[in-house]
Amino acid sequence: MFFRVRHQKMVHVYLVVLVILGMLVVLGAMIAYHALLREQNFQIEAAVAKLVNGNSKYQHFDSSASQYRQNSVMILEEQKPLVIYNRVPKTGSTSFVNVAYDLHSHNAFRVLHVNVTGNSHLLSIYDQYRFVDNTTRWTRPAFYHGHFAYIDFEKYGYKRPYYVQLLRKPLDRLVSYYYFLRYGDDYRPHLVRKKHMDSSTTFDECVERGGSDCQANLLWLQIPFLCGQSADCWIPGSEWALQQAKRNVLEKYTLVGITEQMGEYLQMLELVIPGGMFRNASEHFKHSSKSHLRKTAKKYPVSRKTIQKFHESTVWQMENELYAFVTREFAFAYAKQFPNVSSGLAGTKKKNVKISDLSPPNFRYEKIYPKPSQQKKKKSTAHVQ
Repeated sequence: MFFRVRHQKMVHVYLVVLVILGMLVVLGAMIAYHALLREQNFQIEAAVAKLVNGNSKYQHFDSSASQYRQNSVMILEEQKPLVIYNRVPKTGSTSFVNVAYDLHSHNAFRVLHVNVTGNSHLLSIYDQYRFVDNTTRWTRPAFYHGHFAYIDFEKYGYKRPYYVQLLRKPLDRLVSYYYFLRYGDDYRPHLVRKKHMDSSTTFDECVERGGSDCQANLLWLQIPFLCGQSADCWIPGSEWALQQAKRNVLEKYTLVGITEQMGEYLQMLELVIPGGMFRNASEHFKHSSKSHLRKTAKKYPVSRKTIQKFHESTVWQMENELYAFVTREFAFAYAKQFPNVSSGLAGTKKKNVKISDLSPPNFRYEKIYPKPSQQKKKKSTAHVQ
């Protein structure tokens, strides 16, 4: 009896020992398995770190290309320009605007005409704000055009758009407008103009008689259009208005050109307006049947006596000063952009130039810090930590 009880106890001990050994074996296996997983994880992390740090040139290239594509998408999203053309009457604006209308579908932008009530060139303060707010919030890219004076977007807390403008020789513009009111143009030849009944009076005769629509003060239009909505901008002969117009040409307008250089002006716009809005504009203008729209139906040459009389007026001198200023600035910009091409302003022969013929930039980037090697070292240090 005694031996039987003892034998049963020994069996129980052996069973307990076997269970304990089994548990230890399972625990050891689990520890080894986790150690193996941890080692593999370290190897994977090391491999990923090598790729991130650029040790594999192919992976580095792929990463760079991916980043470039992401940046390109961001740039394209931002390249939706708002362009404002506050067109001065009788400066070739219809020809210019029709280039935009012809290209809008192909270059994917909107064109909108701003019709100011009563042919006024000025807006109330609240209307200025509404115009600024509307054009800023509405769909872009967009090209707005209309006969109104410059409106300062930044004054109302908005980002400045791309302002563009064309000017014409002051007396030529006034003479063209005088005959336009009497004879119309080839754009709408059957429309009877408000001065049609006075068509027998030439510009010279009007000046001789002291007529109301050929006064020197009527030249005062290009300066106030570029000066803006201020009261002093519209005082004929204001020196402040002239200087403000010049400042706006340099600081507020993206590009101001002259009617006599329309083709060159379009070439420059192709370069400075983002998003391809004016892509192929100069070539289209050159070959389009709409390149010279709104040519006044009949004009008589102006006598030397009339020209001399206008040249003696303060208003002509100031308007001509602005025109000459813009001509110099545009010629300078064009010559810098196309150094081997004459703009034709000095009477020299022009070379046929295309935007695709542009030379590489005359600048480069160097001494770039931090250097790529320093960036790699910094990333490696960050992974070790």
